[in-house]
Order: sequence, then C-alpha cells, then structure tokens
Amino acid sequence: MDLNRSQLARTPQGLLGKLGTCLAVLALATVAPAAALADEPKGDPTYNGNQPIDHELDKYWNVEQKVPSLQNPMYERKGGFEAALHLGVVPNDSFYFPKSVGGNIGYFLADTLAIELGFSYLFNSNSDLQAFLVAVPGGTNGPVDLTKGAKKAPKMNWLSSADLAWSPFHGKLGIFDAKLSNFDLGIVGGVGIIGANIDTSQDGDTPPVSAIKVGGHWGASLRFYLTRWLNLRADYRQFLYKPDTNKPFLAPVEFTFGVAFLTK
Repeated sequence: MDLNRSQLARTPQGLLGKLGTCLAVLALATVAPAAALADEPKGDPTYNGNQPIDHELDKYWNVEQKVPSLQNPMYERKGGFEAALHLGVVPNDSFYFPKSVGGNIGYFLADTLAIELGFSYLFNSNSDLQAFLVAVPGGTNGPVDLTKGAKKAPKMNWLSSADLAWSPFHGKLGIFDAKLSNFDLGIVGGVGIIGANIDTSQDGDTPPVSAIKVGGHWGASLRFYLTRWLNLRADYRQFLYKPDTNKPFLAPVEFTFGVAFLTK
C-alpha cells in the first residue's frame, strides 16, 4: 500500500525524521556563535584566540591575581623591619619594683619568622618588703635598717635580649562591617643580658658593684594591627640568670606594652 506525504509524516519514522532535523538546526545555532566568538579579533596582543572564556574572565580577575594572597597573616612582612617603643614593669622582684622603658627592633626573615633585639632601662623603687627592711619601726632611736651589715639583694639596672621570634598563630577581627583587623601571637627565645648591682662581699660591708650577667631568655608577643604600618604590641619576657656563684638562679619577668611600626 502506498502512503502519501501527509500520511508518511504521521508515521513513527516520519516523526523521528522531523525530530532529527530540529536537533541538527539547534546544534548549528549553538556552535556558530561560539565559533564566531573564537575567531573574533580582540585587539589585545596577548590574546591567542584559543580560550575565549578564560580571556574574558581575565578582565575581571587579573587585578586580583596581582595582589599576593596570604591565608594566615593579613599583611606581608618578609623583608620588613619593625621598630617598637614600650613601657613595662618587672613584677616578681622581691626587693625592688622596676619600671622599664625601652624598645625593640626586628627584621622579618619570613612572614612569621623574625630576629629581634630588645633593650629596657629600669627605674627602681623599693618594694614593700625592702621598704620595711630599711626602716623597721620599734627601735629606741627610731626605725632600724636591717639591711646594714647584710648582703644586699641584686638590683637590676637594665635588660637586653637577642632572640628569634616565631608568630605562627593569626587571627582576623571584624569591627562590624567597616573594619577588618589582624592580630598574631608568637613565641620568642634567645639570649638575655642583664646589667645589675651585685653584692659580692661576704658580710655586706662593701657596696654592691656593677656587673653584666648573661643568661637565658624566652617569652611571647601579641600584636594587634591598627593599619598596615602600625600595631599595638604586648610582650612577656622571662629572663634566667645567676647573679653570683654563691646565689641561686633568678628569673625576673618583664611585661611591656607599646606601639610598633612596620616598614616593608
């Protein structure tokens, strides 16, 4: 039996033929614009025509790719110098209450690793214990100085340090939605050098002499960055030294608070 054209179009074979034709037309309509885009001259000497989508995305992302990406520190510090000024106290001396003023200077070998030199000059005042010993009430002629004829306690005049600082802990603090600040926490360790008045006499009759003592040194530092160049800094330093061969080791602690400037 013969089928005319209208009847053939209603058969399954005819419907499949129409569907194939539609798919072919759709594929050509999709490929043609992409091919035209690939062949379109861009006027950019760096454009090679092979990756048109990547080339278009570069217009938006190239600016960001030129900025170094730091996953931990907020600012790049490698090769930079940091100078700090600080005030502090040494709270664990039994006989004196030293107040310190000084500074630090450091060079960053890497973003998290630096070498530092520090110095603090100490202004001493008597502790409550020392004030009591030099003026014990109750004597017939007034207060009695019990430190006379006894060996004097070491009195520190200055502290200095040379250490290696490592700051592996970082955090970012958002102030509402207007400001993003960075802070880091690090540890330090190295050599501590102390200038002190040491009583080397056996009976306390001779005045203490000035001496320089070398010992160990370690501690921690906290920085809070206000800007790229300016940060607030708090430091803890633990010194360990032996004032005299006949005396035990002493471990003065220094707490300092100050401001630091980073040049990079």
